[in-house]
Amino acid sequence: MNPPEAAFCLNCSSSLAPAPPFIGQQQGQPEFGAPNYPMSAQPKTNEAGEASQKPLIALILAISAFFCCGPITGVPAAIVGWMELDAIKNGRSPVSGKTMATIGFWGGIAATIIHSILFVLWILFSALTAGGSGF
Repeated sequence: MNPPEAAFCLNCSSSLAPAPPFIGQQQGQPEFGAPNYPMSAQPKTNEAGEASQKPLIALILAISAFFCCGPITGVPAAIVGWMELDAIKNGRSPVSGKTMATIGFWGGIAATIIHSILFVLWILFSALTAGGSGF
C-alpha cells in the first residue's frame, strides 16, 4: 500500500501520477485527475538547463569558509550544497549545477572540520602558554 500523497510506488518506484489526457479531449472539458493549480502556483522549471543560483551560493560560501569565516559559512555551504544535490537527484534542478553543488557541499564540510580543529589547537596552545608563563 502506498500513501495517498506518494508520487512513486514504494515497492517498484513506478510513477503514481495520473495518466495524461487523451488526444481527442474537447476544449473546456476538465482533465480527469489533473491538479488544478492557479497559474501563479504552478511549479517553475528551468527549461534552458541553466544552473540555479544555489550551487553558486554553496560554492561561494565554501570558498569564504576556507579563507576567513570557517563554520559560520561552512555549515550553510554544506546545507545548501546538499539541498541542491538532492534537488538534482530528484529531477527538480538541472544537472549543470552538480559540480558546483558538490564542491560547495564537501568544501563546506572540509572547511568546518579544518577550522574547528584549528580552533581547538588554538585554545590548547593558549592554555599551555598561559600555564607555562608563571602567572
